[in-house]
Amino acid sequence: MLVAATLVTTSVRAEGPSWYVKAGLDGPVAQWGIPQMDAVGFEVICDGPGNLVLRPALFSETALDERPNVRYDVDGEAYTRPASMDVTEREGYWQAASHVSREDPLIDALRRGSALTYDFSPPRRDGDAFTLSLSGSANAIDEVLAQC
Repeated sequence: MLVAATLVTTSVRAEGPSWYVKAGLDGPVAQWGIPQMDAVGFEVICDGPGNLVLRPALFSETALDERPNVRYDVDGEAYTRPASMDVTEREGYWQAASHVSREDPLIDALRRGSALTYDFSPPRRDGDAFTLSLSGSANAIDEVLAQC
């Protein structure tokens, strides 16, 4: 069974989801989510010089038999990239991760666009597509790129 992460809305929350940078084990990580709740809907992580990992909140409870593709739609333009499925330590699920180079046109689209919608391609289940704002993404992604 595949599940998409859902960000929880509470009346206690002071801020809505946004782009920010968090210290990771191997350097900074650009995240979209709610930092006070540790709710993350998307991550951009350095994967060695000039290489990045895009980690959308697309999960599976079990390992998939085949390597999936993820469709990243930025302002109506689709970018489909292969994804590995990595086990997450905290959630205990398999999470999609696309490995791309800095030169991939998707990176500049994420930095300059206004909205991102992502899902498996082809979709595996209704309701998994998730849309988030790219407002503030350029600064967060640039900080990761500067140290990558």
